[in-house]
Amino acid sequence: MAKAKYKSPKNRKPVIFLVCEGRNQTERKYFNHFKERDCPYNLYIEGCEATDVQSMANKSARIFKDNDLDIDLNDHVFCLIDLDLDKNKERKLCELRNTRKYKNVEFIVSNPCFEVWLLYYFTKDPKVEQSSQGVKEQMKKYVSNYTESMDVISYCGLENDYAVAIDRAEKKNELLCHDSLSDKNPYTEVQNIVVLLKELCNSKN
Repeated sequence: MAKAKYKSPKNRKPVIFLVCEGRNQTERKYFNHFKERDCPYNLYIEGCEATDVQSMANKSARIFKDNDLDIDLNDHVFCLIDLDLDKNKERKLCELRNTRKYKNVEFIVSNPCFEVWLLYYFTKDPKVEQSSQGVKEQMKKYVSNYTESMDVISYCGLENDYAVAIDRAEKKNELLCHDSLSDKNPYTEVQNIVVLLKELCNSKN
C-alpha cells in the first residue's frame, strides 16, 4: 500500500478533509477560500468518482484511516452529500451513520444540493425546488450567468458574508420540523463546516 499522502506528525495543525461528489467544482471553488497560507488547519478537498452514498462513505473512511487522523487532534473528514430529495439515498445515509465503520465520517447533507448553501448568501428564504437543477436555476436569479464552475464568492465579492449565510441557514433549519431529511427543503448543513473553520481561525488569535 502506498504511503498516505497527507500523513504527518502528531504535533501539527488539525487536518480536515472534504469529500465531494464526482468532479463537482462548486464545492471546491467555495472551500478554496478557506485555504489561506496562514490558516491554523490543513484543508484538503477530495472528489469521489462514484456519487452514491456508499462509495463516498467508503472513500471518507479510508481517508481517515490511511492518513492516521485523530479526532482528539481536531481532525475531521466531512462527506458532503447532495440528497436530491431521494428517500432511498436518505435511508442508506441513515444506515451508514449508525455503522461503526463510519464512526469517524461526518456526513454533511444538503437537500436538494450544495447550492442551497450558496443561496443563503443572497436570501434568507430560498424557494422550495423539486430538483437540484431547480436550485441551480434559482441561483441565476441572483447571478444571471451562474454555472457550477463559477467562483460565486469572488465573482460577487462575498468573502466576508459567511456569517450572514450561517445565520440564515441555521434559522431556516430550525423551522423545518420534518422527521425525514429528504422532506426538508431547502436544507443544508454546510454551515457546520464553515463554523468549525472559523472557530479554528479565531482560536489562533
